[in-house]
Amino acid sequence: MVVEEELKLQIMDDTPQVWKNIVAHPLLAITQAPPLQLHAFYYDSRDNALQRARLAYRIRREDDAWVATLKASGQSAGGLHQRPEWNVPVDSNTPDLNVFQDSEAATLLAPYRELSLQVILETRFERHESRVTHRDGSEIIVALDHGEILARGQREAIREVELELAHGDAAAVLEMGAALCQDLPLIPDQESKLFRGLRLAGLLPEEKPRDNALPLRRRENAGDAFSQMFIWQLQQIIHDVRKHWAKPDAESFHELRKSVRSFRASLRFCRSLDPADPLQLFRIPLQEWFHQQNSQRDYEALLGYWTEIATILDLEPKHLQEVLQAQIPQTSGSLSQLVSILLKIWALLLRQPLHREQSLQDFSEAQLQREYRKLMAAGKLLAEHPEALHPLRIRIKNFRYVLMTLAPLWPGKDSKALLKLLTTLQGIAGEIHDADMAGQYLKPLTSQRKSGVAFQAGALLGFLMGREARQRKKFLKFWLRLESTPRPWDI
Repeated sequence: MVVEEELKLQIMDDTPQVWKNIVAHPLLAITQAPPLQLHAFYYDSRDNALQRARLAYRIRREDDAWVATLKASGQSAGGLHQRPEWNVPVDSNTPDLNVFQDSEAATLLAPYRELSLQVILETRFERHESRVTHRDGSEIIVALDHGEILARGQREAIREVELELAHGDAAAVLEMGAALCQDLPLIPDQESKLFRGLRLAGLLPEEKPRDNALPLRRRENAGDAFSQMFIWQLQQIIHDVRKHWAKPDAESFHELRKSVRSFRASLRFCRSLDPADPLQLFRIPLQEWFHQQNSQRDYEALLGYWTEIATILDLEPKHLQEVLQAQIPQTSGSLSQLVSILLKIWALLLRQPLHREQSLQDFSEAQLQREYRKLMAAGKLLAEHPEALHPLRIRIKNFRYVLMTLAPLWPGKDSKALLKLLTTLQGIAGEIHDADMAGQYLKPLTSQRKSGVAFQAGALLGFLMGREARQRKKFLKFWLRLESTPRPWDI
């Protein structure tokens, strides 16, 4: 048995030139040798017994040789796959589970020896292979796969780069993946060829669900706990990156920004965990990526407001909609850059976990209390300095995102009231910010010769500016409730 550890990277731009660039990339060390021709058959029973047991059985022809493979349950997150695997040379593609004689494999297969097996899907692809040595001495098997998955008359392209750890540190695979994503249009793929085939055959849901909860252990070392929390958050961002790439609409973009914002808030919250602060190197590029998306976010927000207001005013929204829609930049070109940053952070956390001689709960409660005092102090400036609302809005966001992540630490204490109030304050402050932002984008449009656009831009700007004054009063009313709202770490 071997434990397979590999990073799968899907090619985002399926054009011949991009494929040539990948093959020629010096980090991959692909030679001019002819590619391997691979044809795999995946088997299961009619009632999907192996799939339900989280076992995968395939027989693959590799040029002139046949190899049977059994893969057991492992884990796959953020494109990094880890699972036990058994490989046995065989004579043909006739299914026979008895070829696996290893004791652990035999135990796993014992209930299924008599199953009647059938082909559930096939993969046909050519593979360019190389073996590279990472700078830390780890050896990585590189595979460039180009072909297709076939299942129940359906076809789906295979265009991917696999980085499999032959021996060494898994961080090396992530670092190599980060370097490739920096140069090439690649994105981690959380699904194996088998799972993609099962989905193609209608045997799995269309989309792998997002993990919405991270188990927290209150007495765990704070450094260890936050290292694992950060890796979990990175994996969630990668999930949202893939979702936005697959369906680049305003909703998926908003979810991606939220997950990046939450991770940045956690990084800021934990600065004191390690005096060396090794993650500082990545905070600035992560911040720069986030701010580069502000223009897209702003135009999409204006579109949403205009759709709402045009309905209220019974106006045809088309003219201004077209202008705003044309200004929205697309994030697809920057997604691989974001992934590169995330993979570098992930690798660093594997090599240098954070450390703190304090429990997760003790550190979190003390830090939340300090952040809360800073939040309240920032709020006191608001009465005399209206411009202080923007930095206060950022503090509210960061505090809320951290509290949402840490809320499971107090299972018997209700943090819902505090979170609800913070959410309300964040929403109101966001609308005030959007009214300020609207002037920058809409005022130039009010002087356009196209009267329809000028009128509609003026109507939207007037509506938002008029609402801003009301929202400021509303914000102050809810802010006064914050000090008396119970805080779970104080109870």
